[in-house]
Amino acid sequence: MNVKVKVNKKFNEELGSSLNNLKAIEHLHMKLQYDKTKVEELLSLASSEAPSKIQEGVEEVDLIVHCIDEVKENCKITSMEIVERLSQENKISELQNVIDDISYLERSSLYLQFVKFIEDLSSELEVSLQSGNDEASISTYLILKETHQSLEPSSCINLKNYVKDTLEFWFKEIHNKIVGEYNDVLETLKWPFCGVNANAISTQTPESLARFQILTEYLFHLQLPNCLIKTLSSGISINFAPTCLPISLLVRPLKQRFFFHFTGNKKTNRRDKPEWFFTQILTWIKDHSEWVNKYVQPIAYTAGFNKTNGKVEFMRALVQLAVEKLNSELNVIQFDDSLFTHAIDESLGFERELRESLFYPLSEPATVIVLTQGPIFMKWLTMEKKYALENMDAILSSDTVWSKQFGFADDLKVTECASSFLILLSAISDRYNHLPQPGHRLQFLDLQLELIDDWRVRLLQLLHEDYKDPLSSLIPSILNTLYHVTTVLQDLGATVQYLQLYFYKTQFENAETVMHESIENFVMEENEGEITVFDEAISLLERLEKKLLSEIYDSIFSEIKAKSWIYSNEKWFAMQSEKEVASLSVTPSGCPMFQEIVNKLHALKNALALPLFERSWKNLAKQLDQHLFDELVLRNQFNNGGAAQLQFDITRNLLPLFGLYTDQPDSYFPLLTESYTLLNMLPGSAILLLEALGEEEEENITRVLTDVNIYRLTPRTVCKILNSRMDINPR
Repeated sequence: MNVKVKVNKKFNEELGSSLNNLKAIEHLHMKLQYDKTKVEELLSLASSEAPSKIQEGVEEVDLIVHCIDEVKENCKITSMEIVERLSQENKISELQNVIDDISYLERSSLYLQFVKFIEDLSSELEVSLQSGNDEASISTYLILKETHQSLEPSSCINLKNYVKDTLEFWFKEIHNKIVGEYNDVLETLKWPFCGVNANAISTQTPESLARFQILTEYLFHLQLPNCLIKTLSSGISINFAPTCLPISLLVRPLKQRFFFHFTGNKKTNRRDKPEWFFTQILTWIKDHSEWVNKYVQPIAYTAGFNKTNGKVEFMRALVQLAVEKLNSELNVIQFDDSLFTHAIDESLGFERELRESLFYPLSEPATVIVLTQGPIFMKWLTMEKKYALENMDAILSSDTVWSKQFGFADDLKVTECASSFLILLSAISDRYNHLPQPGHRLQFLDLQLELIDDWRVRLLQLLHEDYKDPLSSLIPSILNTLYHVTTVLQDLGATVQYLQLYFYKTQFENAETVMHESIENFVMEENEGEITVFDEAISLLERLEKKLLSEIYDSIFSEIKAKSWIYSNEKWFAMQSEKEVASLSVTPSGCPMFQEIVNKLHALKNALALPLFERSWKNLAKQLDQHLFDELVLRNQFNNGGAAQLQFDITRNLLPLFGLYTDQPDSYFPLLTESYTLLNMLPGSAILLLEALGEEEEENITRVLTDVNIYRLTPRTVCKILNSRMDINPR
C-alpha cells in the first residue's frame, strides 16, 4: 500500500471527520516524534545488522513528518475560511432582521388602513341613515358585507371579529329602519289578506306596490352572510331551512295570528280538532302564495337571488308552524288512540293537499317528518294494524258481504267483500305513499302483506263452517272474491309505486348476498325469483282459488258421471241403422246426462265470474271428453247404427251445449270427435287404414293418421277403435 494512503488513513482514524478534532494534531505530532526517537534508538543498536532497512525506515518517518506538516497547514487555511464565512452570515442575518421590521411595519400600516376603511364605511352608513338615504345605506352595507366575506381565509382573528361586530351592528340599525318602513307599507297594502282584508288585493295602489318592491329588494340585499345567521331552531324545526328576510317578515303577522288562535286556552285550540289549524294553514297558502309569486319572486331575480323561490319559502314557513304544532300535540295525545288516529289522518290529508293540489315540492319537509319519528311511527303502525283488523271483522260480518257490487262489469261478479278489502288496502297505501324513506314504506308494505294473508286465512275459516253443495255454498262467492283481489294485486304490483318498493325490498333482503357474491350472480338470482312484491301473496291466493275450483269440478263431474252411466252402457252394437228410422234423435238414456250438463253450465255461469266460468267449462269439457272416451268409446262395440247415433248425440246435442260459449266446441272434445270419425268411416277406408297402421313404418304412421284428420289418438288406440266396429271385426 502507498505510504501516503497509509498516512491519510491513519490521520482519518485519529482525527475523524469533525473540524473540531484538528486541535489533536499537536498531540499526534508529539506522539509521532516520540515514536520516531524510539525507533532511531532501536535502529542505532541494529545498524550493524540491517543498515539498509534502517535507512528505509528513516526515510519513511521523514515522509510521514512532511505529510503531517502539510495537513497542519491545510487545517489552518480551512479554519480561516470558516471564520470568514461565519462573519458574512452574521451580516446577512442583521439585514434579514431589518427586512422583517420593514415588512411588519408595512402590514401594520395596511392593517390600520383597513381599520380606517371600516371606520369610513361606518361613517358613511351613519350619514346615510340619518339622512334617510336607504339606497346609499344598502350599497354601503353590501360593501361591508363583501369585505367581511373576503376576510374569511384571514388569520387575523381580532380584525375579523371587529368587522363582524361592525357588520352585525349596522345590520340591526338598517334592519330596524327598513323593517319599520316595510311594516308600514304592508299595512297600506292591507297584508295579510284575511278577515276584513280578504278583498284588499283589488284595492292596492301602484305607488304602494312600487314602494313594497323597492323595500323588498333592500331586504334581500340586507341579509346577513350565512355564517352569521344564528339558527335558533331545535327539535323538529331543524328540518326546515332558514327563510329569506322578506318572506320571514311577510309570514310574521300570520305567525302571530296562528299563535293567538292555536295556543293557550283559546276555543280554537282543541286537540280533537287538528283539522282546524291544518285548514287555516292551507287557506293562508291559497290566499297569499300567488300574490307572493307575482310581486316578490321577480324582485328576488332582480336582486340576484336566482335560487330563491319566494312562493316555496312562504309555503315552507307556514308549513313549519303546522309541523311544530302537530309535533307538540302528538307527544301528548299519542296515548289516546282515537285522538292519535284522527291526528294521523288529518296530517296525511294535509300533506296530500300540499303535494297534489298546491304543488309543494317533495324535497321540502312537511307533516310526514313528525309521523316518522321512532315512537310515533311505531304507534302509527300499531294503530294501522289494529283498525285494519277491526275493519276486516266488520267486512266479513256484514249481512251484505257477498252481495254483488255496482260499478263493476256484471260478468265479473265483484263482491262487497273484495271491494271493501281492496279499499282497505288502498287506504293504507294512500297514507304511506308520501313517506320519503323506503324503509318506512316497506314496513307498511309488510303490514299489507300480513293483512292479505290474514284475510285469506279468514276466508278458509268461513269455508270450514260451510258444508253445503259447492255451487250453493259460499265457495262461488269466495272464488269471485279471490279472483278479483288477485287480479287487482297483479295490476298493483306492476305500478311504479310498488315496483319501487319491490326494488328496495330486494336490495334490503339481498344486501349480504350482494356483499359476498358478484353482481352477475345477484341479478341472475333476482330474475329467477319474484317480479312483484305481491307474488308470494298472489301465489297463496291462487292456490286457494285452485283448490276451491277443484272442489266444484269434482262435485259437478261426479253428478254428471252418475247420470252418464246408463248412456255409456247402451247397446251400441245393436242399434238401428239410419235407413231403418225416419230420422235420428237423441239417445233417450243420454237425456239425463245432457240435462245435467245444461243445468251445471247454467249454474256455473250464474255463480262465477266470467274468467272463472270460462276456466270451469273448459275443464268440464276436457273431463267429459276423457270420461266418455274411456267409458263409452273404448268399452263398447259399434254397429253402423250405433256409430251414427254416437255421432248424432255428440254433434247435435253435446257440442251445441258448449257452443253457447265458444265458436269451436269440437276443439274441446278432440277424443270424441276423432272417435266418431273413425267409427263412421267407410268400411273400405277403415280396413285400408288398419292395414296401413300395421304395415307402415313408424315415421309414416303420423302422416297416414293426419290424412284422415286424426291428431290426438295414438296408432294403438286408433286400431282398437276400428276393431270395435262390427262391420270390420264381427263377434
